[in-house]
Amino acid sequence: MTTALSAAATVSGADPAVGTAAVVAPYEGSGPCPRAFARHGWRTVAVLPEHRLRPPAYRNAAPPAGYGGTVVHRGLRQTVKALRALEVSAVVAGGTGGIELAERIAWQLGLPGPDPASSSLRYDRGAQAARLARLGIPAPRGIRTACPAEAAAWARSYPAAGYLLAPAAAGTPVDEVECADVGRLDTAWPALWHAAARHSGSPHLVLTELPGRRRYTVGTVTRPGPDGGPEHVVTGLRADPPAGPRAPSGPAAQVLARYTVRVLDALGVVRGPATVRLAYDDTAGRGPLLVCALAAPLMTRTDDRPDACTTI
Repeated sequence: MTTALSAAATVSGADPAVGTAAVVAPYEGSGPCPRAFARHGWRTVAVLPEHRLRPPAYRNAAPPAGYGGTVVHRGLRQTVKALRALEVSAVVAGGTGGIELAERIAWQLGLPGPDPASSSLRYDRGAQAARLARLGIPAPRGIRTACPAEAAAWARSYPAAGYLLAPAAAGTPVDEVECADVGRLDTAWPALWHAAARHSGSPHLVLTELPGRRRYTVGTVTRPGPDGGPEHVVTGLRADPPAGPRAPSGPAAQVLARYTVRVLDALGVVRGPATVRLAYDDTAGRGPLLVCALAAPLMTRTDDRPDACTTI
């Protein structure tokens, strides 16, 4: 799947020389990033926003271990100056909370990467759905809002068999909630709203029509292709509960892979790892639909279970 090792391999493969990688906002502790980069001979530096710039859940988190150094981010100019002095030649996000800052830092350092003006496309469910809709790529209908009355009004205007309520920031460690109707939405909203604000710093939630119960996680790595443009490589495909114990193979896997590539192009992913969650039921006659995408390396329990993943 899309792990820190994938990110390290992408960076070191693009530039075989040993270098220093900055990992931005690794709030979940040491994680796999330092070890993965070390396997390729790279040093890592943690970039940690100062306490007032962090989401509330991480303001008192212990400093991550395993990094060769730490830069405290208080302002972009100071951070870029410090990383330039450390000869940083790659920047990756340590998770959802680091994507926007990582892209801004990479841009200022003159490193390859997407335009930071469109950072929300790489982690925000609402921005992603709107972008796909504008390009004519199938995506669930929905609304991004911090107001429960707006969400309820939208649901009444778009009757569906069910709804999915989730933090706008993909990758936030807060469970999404399936709502059968507006009554369930009203019940679920307060706790999810507070949890999203605490872990992502944003109170915005996204309510969509239920995209389907068969869901899959696709791991990808993007690197420069022969023509200089981005080349997306699907590194793994996992079935998420309750889709079943194994990922699809054959034609169904190819359908998911082709849709994933379209999504990555639409969201402006030009380099590095991404994790894409899809809903797809090939027996229902519907194509895949994006649940969310996150342009950051992730490590999950199932990444350590080779039988749970299919490489396409």
